[in-house]
Order: sequence, then structure tokens, then C-alpha cells
Amino acid sequence: MSEQRIVALFDTHVPFHIPLDPVWEFVKDFKPTTLVYGGDMHDWTAVCHWLADQSRALEGGVVQECYEQLREVVLEPGRKAAGRAKTVFLTGNHEDWLAKAIEVNPNGKGYWELERNLDCKRFNMEILGTNEAFQPSSNLVYIHGIYVNKFHAKATVEAYHTSVLYGHAHDSQSHTLVSPVNIKHFYKGQSCGCLCHLNPAYMKNRPNRWVNGFNYCYLDDRTGYFWDTQVTIVDGQFRTLGRRYR
Repeated sequence: MSEQRIVALFDTHVPFHIPLDPVWEFVKDFKPTTLVYGGDMHDWTAVCHWLADQSRALEGGVVQECYEQLREVVLEPGRKAAGRAKTVFLTGNHEDWLAKAIEVNPNGKGYWELERNLDCKRFNMEILGTNEAFQPSSNLVYIHGIYVNKFHAKATVEAYHTSVLYGHAHDSQSHTLVSPVNIKHFYKGQSCGCLCHLNPAYMKNRPNRWVNGFNYCYLDDRTGYFWDTQVTIVDGQFRTLGRRYR
């Protein structure tokens, strides 16, 4: 059997990330063939579209500091843990702020783009654009995420007409659809949690449904069947593969 092993990490929002050492330890143990960075891997506050004065926010090489943080916190540890696994980087809405910042300040063109700053050869990485899907099989796609409404898993699987693993909503929610023609064929929408702090300052202690976690799956290349596991991280630790990571 030819089998893929895929780990998907979403929404680290560096520098507002939780401690990631247990996750990298798991990745090392799991030995993925593909590592998916599912978008919003850095918060990119320097180009936040909520800031009223973008030109002031972009002074002093702050964008480059964001890239340095991303490499130090996510990309380099991920490379060491996953070895030469294929890496897929999905552009999230926060990464898309870089493109919007260039529209505001064209002096950033050629300097701030992901492709200009991330060494794809070093990280064996493919960067996909905003709302582009990574499709490892005909039955499964990964996206950053497009909905955050109450029933976003249902909305997502109905929109894509296939199984979708995604982030963006920062919670863990699942919805399945089974074909009446072939009961072996089902679609699953699964949001995969986030890897950032659950009570950011801008939320001002308001309640939310966020949960820390990530997803991994086994994918049979011959049939396209997959078996995914949603991991929940509580107080910096989780159990999977028969052991505790912390």
C-alpha cells in the first residue's frame, strides 16, 4: 500500500503562538510525508489592515522582522522535525495582508511577498495563493478556511463537495455528508483548531469557541481513502500515538 502521512498546522499567529515544542516532537515521531502550514502562520501585525496609518506601521523593516520570526519559530523547527517531507504553505487571510499593504505602498513590491522571503528550496516548500487548495487526493483538500459562522463545517463541505480540512475559525468542528448513491462515499468538513493564544488582548476577555489543536491523517494513494485524527491541546499537552506530549 502506498500511503501518505500528512500533518496540518493552522493559525500559529506568531508571535502570539503557544509553545510548539510538543508539536515538533510529535511531527518527528509521526514522520510525515507532507507537512501543511495552513495559513495565518504569522500574525503580520506590521501590515494589519485594521491600522489606520499603514505607512507609519511599515517603517523600520518591521515586515522583515516578521519573516525572521516566522523562520525561527515555525519553518526551521518544522524542517528539523519533518526532515525532507514535502511542505505546503497555504496563504491565509493574514498573509494576504502583505499583498494589500503593497497596494497601499507600492514600494513594498519585490520586497514583502512570501515568495521573495521564504526559501522554498531550503524548506522543500510550495506556496499556494489566497484561497488555493492543496489536494493530495480526489477525496481530500486542505484550505485555509473561508467561513467563521456558527455552522462553518457544514457550509465548507457543502461548498467544496469533497472532504475539507481547514483552519481560520480557530475551533474544532466537524460535519459529514454521506451519498445516498454510495454509502461508502462521504464528505467531511473539519476545522482543525489553532496554535495561538486563546485569549488575545484585542478580544478583551470576551468568550469564544477557540481551541488549540492540529490534525494528522493517513491517506491511501490507491483508493483515496483517508483516516484523520483531530488532536486537542490542553494546557500545552496532548495525547496521541499512545503517548503524552508536553
